[in-house]
Amino acid sequence: MILFILAAYFAYKKAKSTGRSGILWAFITAGVYIGMQLLLGIGIGVFLAVGVEFFGWSETVYEDFNLLISAVCIVASFGGVWLVFRYLDRLPAEESFVTPPPPPTFEDNN
Repeated sequence: MILFILAAYFAYKKAKSTGRSGILWAFITAGVYIGMQLLLGIGIGVFLAVGVEFFGWSETVYEDFNLLISAVCIVASFGGVWLVFRYLDRLPAEESFVTPPPPPTFEDNN
């Protein structure tokens, strides 16, 4: 939980320093952190359930590898947050505006 809060805090600071919306990027980073753990945990759980159901694995396979599964999910969430931080380190491209041409002048012969 502390790592989750720290990731959101540092994303806020990085976004503010590069001129982006700090709150938005803090929420994006928090979503990546939680989402990576959630999706990877569900994926591993489905994989283990298929193994138990169709390949005759032990029904305690999840309890046996609980620590390893948690470590893999946390490392994956760090990887996702690291990618967000790498994106935030890039400075946004400055838009260059081209001035329009001057209005035409018509010679008045009168």
